Amino acid sequence: MLVALLCAVAGGVFFALDRRVGLAEKDPDPVTPVRTFMQAWVQGDYREMYREVAPVVRAATPYKRFVAGYRHSASTATISDVRVSGQVVRDTDGTIDVPVVARTRVFGAVRGTLHVRVVRIEDRYRIGWDQSLTFPGLAEGERLSRVARPPHRRGAILSSDRVVLARGPADAREYPEGSAFAIITGHCDPPKPGAEAGERRALGWNPATPFGQSGLEASLDDVLGGSPSIRLVAEPAGGPRRILASRPGTTPRDVVTTLSVPVQEAATAVLGDAYGGVVVLDSRTGAVRAGAGAGMDLLQPPGSTFKIVTAAAALTAGKVDLGSYYEPAHFVQLGGFRLRNFHGELCGGTLVEAFAHSCNSVFAPVAIETGAEKLTEMAAEFGFNHRPSVAYPTPGSVIPRPAVLNSDLEVGVAGIGQGGVTATTLQMASVAQVIASHGIMHPPFLARRPRSGSDRRKPRRVISRGVAEDIGQMMQAVVSYGTGTGATGGLASIAGKTGTAEVGPGKADAWFVGYSPATAPRYAVAVLVVRGGVGGAVAAPMARDALNAALANP
Repeated sequence: MLVALLCAVAGGVFFALDRRVGLAEKDPDPVTPVRTFMQAWVQGDYREMYREVAPVVRAATPYKRFVAGYRHSASTATISDVRVSGQVVRDTDGTIDVPVVARTRVFGAVRGTLHVRVVRIEDRYRIGWDQSLTFPGLAEGERLSRVARPPHRRGAILSSDRVVLARGPADAREYPEGSAFAIITGHCDPPKPGAEAGERRALGWNPATPFGQSGLEASLDDVLGGSPSIRLVAEPAGGPRRILASRPGTTPRDVVTTLSVPVQEAATAVLGDAYGGVVVLDSRTGAVRAGAGAGMDLLQPPGSTFKIVTAAAALTAGKVDLGSYYEPAHFVQLGGFRLRNFHGELCGGTLVEAFAHSCNSVFAPVAIETGAEKLTEMAAEFGFNHRPSVAYPTPGSVIPRPAVLNSDLEVGVAGIGQGGVTATTLQMASVAQVIASHGIMHPPFLARRPRSGSDRRKPRRVISRGVAEDIGQMMQAVVSYGTGTGATGGLASIAGKTGTAEVGPGKADAWFVGYSPATAPRYAVAVLVVRGGVGGAVAAPMARDALNAALANP
């Protein structure tokens, strides 16, 4: 037998076809329509595919039905793309065998062979199409279908000492600890009709089954809910099914969080009816002990609490030291704009005194001298402009890029935590935690067990121990004699920083971040009260009470 190879490229794969003795070179090539058909499928061009189908088949199978077959297979198998995966050969029965790999979202790569019948019509070949050509591995008369077995339970959410925070099936979920945990645990609901329901169906779920839609219920849904086992099967008109691919399911698991019931309840009580957030972290590990209100969810300008980051950048760059002296002033002139101290007070002195009294007239110039590059780099080290790793759908905190901070005014305003700088209460608690841990960040985490759901990350150094100790000394001064004296009177000494961030004419967010005990830190805290007024008067006492609760319930 003489063999000649006819090669053509389709999706980067060479086709090879056995030529038989006696077939004249001028005869039409049966691989040509196969090549065109497969190229069109790879490109998702159903119209071009249909053109290669034999007229008698097109008469019996209208274009809409043809397309519906491919869309059914794509939806059933969750196909993302199709490729020819090897050589194409002509079988002894005259069919052309095409090895194909279909990459799918649920089953991974599914490989099989299309057995393509070709029929000669005058001077060319056409494809004798049937439904088996809609997916690799199907035989004539078979149709693709799926069999899914979803889990019948949902895991519980537990506190650090295994108090039940959420339990029961997704369609009858219970939250025994009530409203104090409502936001952080989240809730379950059925998927929205349309794309969301379709995606759930593709994953093997009944689209009417609720799943996690917010809070920990959403971020840990794959652990709490598990996943269905799914089989992709060839369904014949009669006879047994054939399994083409399968994905094993996963068993739902309980999640043990880092949350403390008494600390969460205290933080919620501290916030009361105010809109904002209270977050308490274990400063030695980063474990979230409480996340009350919108503390994990809301982005707001951090105001003067961001001066911790500005000080860290300036001290690290060697632009300042604790003894640096600044002539007291009511404001600083930046590009024709007067940036005033809060209430326009006279403010200055040493760096420690300027920090204690939160002097905008000092820290805006300090930010400018440090420079936009070093300021934003330091903010990034503290977690800004990065996706949070905590197992909760919290937004990322932001500082504008250096290219945006292209004037002294913009850098100066960013240095006092405004002008496009935004942060969650969680982020600012993490800033305080870094100082409490002598410059080491323990990234915040919420899930302790199981390991597959844990969001704990390795600690890393953000600033030197010396810089952290300098800032700690400055934060102690804030509470001792500066703007944060409202935080005094707790179970132990507190180091902190106040913030009063302007959010509109005559309106300001009240902030306080800190840790306690000041000399041997165990817990870090951040408090935000949206449009609450002055940080030292409003947020500082709340932070003290939240820290008291943490210290009383270790």
